[in-house]
Amino acid sequence: MDIAGLVALWKKSREAPDETRGPLLLRVVWVLLAISMFVLTLRLWAKFHTTRRLYHDDALMTASALVGLAHAVMVTIAISHGLGRHFAHLSFPELASTIKFGAWSLLPGFLSPVLGRLSFCCTVLWLARTDPRMPLWPIYFFIALQIILNALGMILFYVQCGPDLDTFWTISKELHYDDYCWSPLVQTKYQYAMGAFNTLFDLFLAIVPAILIEHSRLSRKSKIGLACLLCLSLLAMVASIIKTYEAKNLSHVSDYTYDLCEYVIWISVELNIVIITASIPILRPLFRKLRRRDAPSHPDESDMASELPGWRRSHVPLPSALPSPTLSKYPSLVKMQSVQHVPQQSISSQAEIVSWDAESPTEITVITEVEVSYEPYESGNVPWVHAALIGLVQGEIANPKLVRA
Repeated sequence: MDIAGLVALWKKSREAPDETRGPLLLRVVWVLLAISMFVLTLRLWAKFHTTRRLYHDDALMTASALVGLAHAVMVTIAISHGLGRHFAHLSFPELASTIKFGAWSLLPGFLSPVLGRLSFCCTVLWLARTDPRMPLWPIYFFIALQIILNALGMILFYVQCGPDLDTFWTISKELHYDDYCWSPLVQTKYQYAMGAFNTLFDLFLAIVPAILIEHSRLSRKSKIGLACLLCLSLLAMVASIIKTYEAKNLSHVSDYTYDLCEYVIWISVELNIVIITASIPILRPLFRKLRRRDAPSHPDESDMASELPGWRRSHVPLPSALPSPTLSKYPSLVKMQSVQHVPQQSISSQAEIVSWDAESPTEITVITEVEVSYEPYESGNVPWVHAALIGLVQGEIANPKLVRA
């Protein structure tokens, strides 16, 4: 921008009232971050309480939240120097500090949602491993693109002026912007492309769990409830669309300290929504525990029996009473009780009543005793652990302890 253009922009900014968007920006950034940290804490507690360990997806999500915290701190520092006010009402030192911290805040602002999406990708990948009908290569393909495209976007932003990144906040260099930096259209167009891919990625992260849920043997009601937890990436998709639209302000040198506030707000909204929506499905054991706490303390035996899944209680005809080979791979023990009356006094807290119907002499009752001890960590068991946490049937069969936690 030449001197005449900069003077015209300064006059326009000077004529605007000396108002600030700083307090609004401050509230949005920190309130959303507080909610994200609270949900993340519940996630880590629920995961560790249920499985006695944390996994790679938890490490990535924690890193995402910490990077989001760095973004909030940098934005707060920029606000203290004048972010949210028209640049003509700022002194030169304030203007330089505001743009400097604002520019550096974009790095964690870009990186945090990438880490959050990769975390949820790990979870989805493990869930997909429990379904042999689900191909894994599309997930690996999207993970690779997520890393490559977003890494290029962050690199392009900070190398567009070569070693003279301070061109953004140094007035003498700003007057000769075209001599130091690429055309702003390059940055804006790539931000559009990167935002479009992230939007598609969020849609992909909603479609894959929906397919897994449809493949499961859950009831229609359970499928709908589980879909509401696993398909929350659609909310992140909406935030990504709006943030991509706000990237239009990067295409021209303008009243940065005021005009970019909406863009910074939607960066914060996106990164926090990614953390929240990717963590909520892991809270399912906590929701189940709270629901059981509200249930009657001494339910009737008939009610307890009705709550057992169909694969745990059954009345099996004699010719098919042998254990199914498909159950042998899971940590459960199937016993066939002899056909006789069980005295009441012989029943312990770990036994079940075997009923005998004299009118059905060709049938016996198969009792399934489920071992409830925690199993040692095995990498091959990780998909089943997460399937149990989320609530897919196959995960519950393979990890009965997780269901009861």
